[in-house]
Amino acid sequence: MEWWFHFPIVFWCLTISALGLIVGSFLNVVVARLPYEKSLIWPSSRCFVCYTKIRSFDNVPILGYLRLRGKCRKCGTPYSARYLWVEVGTGVAFLALFLAEIVFNWHGIPGIKYDYLGINGSVPPLQCWALFLYHAVLLSGLIAAAAVDAEHRIIPTPITYTAMVVGVIGGALMPWPWPQAAAVVNAIPPEITLWNHPDYIGKIPTGVQPWPFWGPTFAFAPPGSWKLGLLTSVIGALVGSLVIRVTKWLFETGFGREALGLGDADLLMMAGAFLGWQIPVLSLFVGAVAALVLKVLEAVLRPDDAPATPGTPAPLPSMASNENPRELPFGPGLAIGVVVTWFAWPWLGPRLQSAFFDAFTLTFLAAVMGVGLLAAALLLRRPAEVQQPVAAK
Repeated sequence: MEWWFHFPIVFWCLTISALGLIVGSFLNVVVARLPYEKSLIWPSSRCFVCYTKIRSFDNVPILGYLRLRGKCRKCGTPYSARYLWVEVGTGVAFLALFLAEIVFNWHGIPGIKYDYLGINGSVPPLQCWALFLYHAVLLSGLIAAAAVDAEHRIIPTPITYTAMVVGVIGGALMPWPWPQAAAVVNAIPPEITLWNHPDYIGKIPTGVQPWPFWGPTFAFAPPGSWKLGLLTSVIGALVGSLVIRVTKWLFETGFGREALGLGDADLLMMAGAFLGWQIPVLSLFVGAVAALVLKVLEAVLRPDDAPATPGTPAPLPSMASNENPRELPFGPGLAIGVVVTWFAWPWLGPRLQSAFFDAFTLTFLAAVMGVGLLAAALLLRRPAEVQQPVAAK
């Protein structure tokens, strides 16, 4: 096969990567300004120390940072490496999303795979772009929320709420099982009245919304209707927020101190608007493991007692400067948990289908997990510290 047959896929991969770098540059503005409630539009990009406006050429993603060697052109103040890594990470994430969902059709959605070697393979079909752009918004929201939480221990609501609105609108416009026709659901044998039936495990039609909020669907919200898409997104957002809020309440009740944050609830709410309620519920547990791994890596790579390098300028103040350095920002781990669960769903979904579509099993598991979290928090409860009186001099 001649090399030019691969030109379309190379062109689109480069284009998507460039789009990711541009979005990453914008996300850097979001991460730098939203925690301080500053406008994303005005003023233009400038140094936070000397307030010198950054030249347009110096604002080019990656190249501008490398050209300046990570420092202000005028005063020499070093810029955070986060600017570089957010741009690189977003570009790589967009490319990986395009390859996984459009080129390789990771989730096995009929009509989505981009056959770039076919007769009409120069441009991916419209439904491919709809799927990619829809999920790219979710991916951008996760990156921005994780970056802000890692630096400031907060997740601004404009990030999660804006993405959530896109998720709900997109869910109504692309309801399950879109892009498949609603008729694929009619292929379910009539004797299968519940989706936890052993003969139906792993056979739920896959769409942009992986699963509907319940199955079989109700008559007032049939497959392919905007009502079903809207309900799946709204219920996904509500459950995503509720699972964090309930976990927070249980742990705080047992542990006797603040745990998690409402920003984490907003992050899962955003994910639920795009992916339904099942994936965010499992993401909580996957995210907890990911957060612990990140904390271990941070302790190994950047110990608290590491001596400062002579002549190194002090970092810019962070909103988390007064926080306990041992506290664990859950947002980055939770974002990783969402992505891992999302792309592992072709393997995880069939194995959990019988539990997710059985009301009794679902209620029982929720009760057991709730009691387990409360018991774990009680075991970890620390006795109240008694303040010693200060002797007068």
